[in-house]
Amino acid sequence: MGDGRPVAAHTGSAPGRLDLLGGVADYAGALVLEVPTRVTTTVTATPDDRLRVGDVEFTPGAVAELAGLPYGEIRARLADVPRWTRYLIGVALVLVRHGVIGPPAVRLTVASDVPSSLGVSSSAALEVATARALGADRSVDPLRLAVLCQEAENEVVGAPCGVMDQVAVTVGTPGDVLPILCRPASVEAGVPLPEGTEVVGWPSGAAHDVADGAYARARAASFMGRRMVEEATGQPVGWTSDLPDGSVATLPDELGGAEFLDRFGGTDDHLTTVAPDVTYPVRAAASFGVDEHARSHVALRLLRSGDAAGLAPLLAASHRAYSAMGLGHPATDRIVAEALARPGVLAARVGGGGCGGTVVTVCRTGALDDVPGIIR
Repeated sequence: MGDGRPVAAHTGSAPGRLDLLGGVADYAGALVLEVPTRVTTTVTATPDDRLRVGDVEFTPGAVAELAGLPYGEIRARLADVPRWTRYLIGVALVLVRHGVIGPPAVRLTVASDVPSSLGVSSSAALEVATARALGADRSVDPLRLAVLCQEAENEVVGAPCGVMDQVAVTVGTPGDVLPILCRPASVEAGVPLPEGTEVVGWPSGAAHDVADGAYARARAASFMGRRMVEEATGQPVGWTSDLPDGSVATLPDELGGAEFLDRFGGTDDHLTTVAPDVTYPVRAAASFGVDEHARSHVALRLLRSGDAAGLAPLLAASHRAYSAMGLGHPATDRIVAEALARPGVLAARVGGGGCGGTVVTVCRTGALDDVPGIIR
């Protein structure tokens, strides 16, 4: 275990990612296909007498004390600090909590060209870059590093993300498609895109946040659906993406939280809460995990055979499924239609957590070079 106090400034970097297929199916245990970007975030850790992030500071003793508290209490203690600082502080606390580093005495500063709030993993890039700046990559393997960064986002920031973003930006190669099986996290070798094609992101201008109500509602609905199938069949199901054939069709389109809690008691997802006064898109959310898992397997076979054009119906079905579970947005619908009308664009869908953010496109190289703010 290091002491968390580098003798010289140390930097860590991580890319963003474009979500080719998978999206919110990561918490369903699905196969997802992610493309790390060439835009990156860099965090620099400069030796100091305490941990400083922006205007927030903690002595090493205060860091050690805070890291040992229950996560709910940590979130309460950090409720009044700027949201962006919680990502860096959260990573430091998780690393200390798990004995990866000692309480750090450094100033953390950030430089980034990964767009924020657009569903391209700016938060995961920030987390992984912070962990690397603090030296965690010297003592833990990349997948473990990704899981620790996810823990920081889930438990300290309070955003119920799955693990695909952290894995993609930790392990992937920019421009290649990284297959990740989110059970909880294993990877296959990256797949280069067919010659003459690229995956690029077209920003919608509508901000996305995984802590918002629509994402949490869709996530909870997915776990509700799994719980209901388990009750009906009397068999446990490890992952929503493994629900038995035909079982999703037995689920209701929607179900009120109060009725679900009365009949089933709750779910095993501690990151979301089933609210009595909320109506949940149970069938659409559960089926997304099953169907996206299958789509990703088909897409991976197509990519390995060099057939980028064959991705079109898969991305179109995924885009429709986002809207079905309440994660669509007029801005991304408009951009998908505009993109598909352009020469050289083969496929398009909303990516990441939906509700705005970025449209991911598969296109001939250079076909969208005239789009302002295009993300590679």
